[in-house]
Amino acid sequence: MPRRGTSRSRRRKRHRGRAEQTLHVHTRPGSILIPPGAHPALLRVTCYGPDQMVDHTDVSVAEICALRGKYPVMWIDATGLDDAAGIEQLGKALGLHRLALEDMVTIPQRSKVEEYPGHLFAVTQIPAFNGGLSTEQASFFVGSDFVVSWRESHGPAFDIVRKRLQVVAGVTRSAGVDYLFYALLDAVIDSYFPVLEQIGDRLDALDENLEIDAEPEMLGVMADLRHDVRQLRRIVWPLRDEVDDLVRSPPALFKPETLIHLRDCHDHAVQIMDALENFRDAGADLRDYYASAMSNRLNEIMKLLTIISTIFMPLSFIAGVYGMNFERMPELAWPWGYPLALGLMGLVAAGQLAFFWHKGWIGGGRGRRN
Repeated sequence: MPRRGTSRSRRRKRHRGRAEQTLHVHTRPGSILIPPGAHPALLRVTCYGPDQMVDHTDVSVAEICALRGKYPVMWIDATGLDDAAGIEQLGKALGLHRLALEDMVTIPQRSKVEEYPGHLFAVTQIPAFNGGLSTEQASFFVGSDFVVSWRESHGPAFDIVRKRLQVVAGVTRSAGVDYLFYALLDAVIDSYFPVLEQIGDRLDALDENLEIDAEPEMLGVMADLRHDVRQLRRIVWPLRDEVDDLVRSPPALFKPETLIHLRDCHDHAVQIMDALENFRDAGADLRDYYASAMSNRLNEIMKLLTIISTIFMPLSFIAGVYGMNFERMPELAWPWGYPLALGLMGLVAAGQLAFFWHKGWIGGGRGRRN
């Protein structure tokens, strides 16, 4: 049974591949097991050089093999993981290691970069925030004349890179595979900043609402945001180390100019980590502020009930005295006895209220002003 105070979105937005890792426990290393619910596979190839570029969508592995070698750089942008045979065929055609292919279909993977004979393999997560955090795994293979980017589903994450390739005199068109990999990795890292902005806006909105009135529903929203921040930290921390490894121990394919750009990616990853640390502290402060606001509300309620009880204590005493009905009580036969008892009760209640106000316990008395 879910805990009270947590929203339903938090229970639904886990990465859908979290449980599929158990499928690889007792299998042969290098086995390509398709995760349940995988999207249909689609291959798009973009081949380019300084003066020419071709772009083909929904191509086959045979067509990719026919295009290879005709252009300086070949970018294979693949989406969907439901075709195990196609993954194996492309891996054989490009010489991709089976262990790297296994990591590609094992979801989710920790961000990392590994060198294999003839190519480089890297994997990371692309975030999205639509009312809650979701992630999509992206894998990269970098060879001497090709870059393969493989994502779980189609999305606009790499559209900015494709637009840069359309500029004939652009840097991307005249650079090699190492710069293309940098551009794709930079697009992944840049995708974190809109997510951070949305989380920051929600934290600011929560802060403003807490200053107005603390509601029990806010506790579930704060728990969701804290969960999202923790998940992002688990993703970005190894991503920062991944970029740092590339800068400190660059592969032979990477030129010195590309390493300068990778250092900029590392700086952006550090900025993301700093923002997440600030969000974590802000979430903890909001939780403490919420607890303080709820405690203050409870104290105000208890104070009001205590004041009401205190006022009625002497009134109950007076009513008890005149309710004894002894025969020789002088006020029983007096015509003004009943109005006197009521007036005495009123004077006592008014006197108590005036005393409480003077002490600043209620209203804006002199004691509170001091």
